[in-house]
Amino acid sequence: MDLSFFQERLPQAFNTYAGAFIDRLPALLTGVFVLGLGYLLANGIRWAVCRVGERTLDPLAQRSGLDRVVARFGGFTAARLVGSIVWWLVILLVILGASEVMGLSLVSRAVEKAFSYLPILLTALSIFVLGIWGSDKVSRLVSQLGNVVELSSGRVVGRILAGILIVFASITALNVAGVDTSLITTNIQIILAGVLLAFGVAYGFAARDVLSNILGSYYGNERFKPGMRVRIGEDEGVIERIDSVSVTIRKHDRLVMIPCKQLVTERIEVLDPVRMEERRPVAETLAKEDHKAPFA
Repeated sequence: MDLSFFQERLPQAFNTYAGAFIDRLPALLTGVFVLGLGYLLANGIRWAVCRVGERTLDPLAQRSGLDRVVARFGGFTAARLVGSIVWWLVILLVILGASEVMGLSLVSRAVEKAFSYLPILLTALSIFVLGIWGSDKVSRLVSQLGNVVELSSGRVVGRILAGILIVFASITALNVAGVDTSLITTNIQIILAGVLLAFGVAYGFAARDVLSNILGSYYGNERFKPGMRVRIGEDEGVIERIDSVSVTIRKHDRLVMIPCKQLVTERIEVLDPVRMEERRPVAETLAKEDHKAPFA
């Protein structure tokens, strides 16, 4: 086996790469120095931003309720969140500068693309944070209104509305960030349609009796009036009043409330239809007599 080829090529390759490394060594050392100095600079700027933000941003966030939203992102405060964003911006600038010094064009192009995408990312993040903040405000407002009007389900309704707002804010933020949300939107539409259909069917079954009573009251008011003595099933008495869901009859010394749907579906016997005339208000009777007086 002829080893002369390797004996000639290996030293040449070593000398070539060693020479290239030695030529680039100053640039590499300068790049490492820039990275270290930039890291220290980024930490110092973050510290300064956090100190200033604790006096200005944190009180504003507490008054507006934004601190509760920011705390969901890893327990940050508003000042620490802004400080972290500034830290990453400085680090990216440092990496860009170090890569230019070291001649790493691929890294430089990647950082430049990251910088061009950064405004879009910050806009999407702002929309998402504002969506969570708005959903928290809506949830608290609906819960408070429910407590004022003594609505036991106010808190549940508030949480449902908050969830809907968060979903819409998330989809909007993803669209702004350039993420294709067509599949997510389609699935949400299917789920929402299924929930609404189930709610409509359940409400229809639950309100069936109420609707029957309302229709019975509408048609029953045309045939039955307060003062009539009637027999509905086993109950016999004088009609006191007819409302939207029930008819109240006086049976001896007690009142009996009967669903209005029985005015249409049950056999009803009118025992004393002229009682209505006897219970007619005196003012109405006198008015009719005065109206007939000129023709007497």
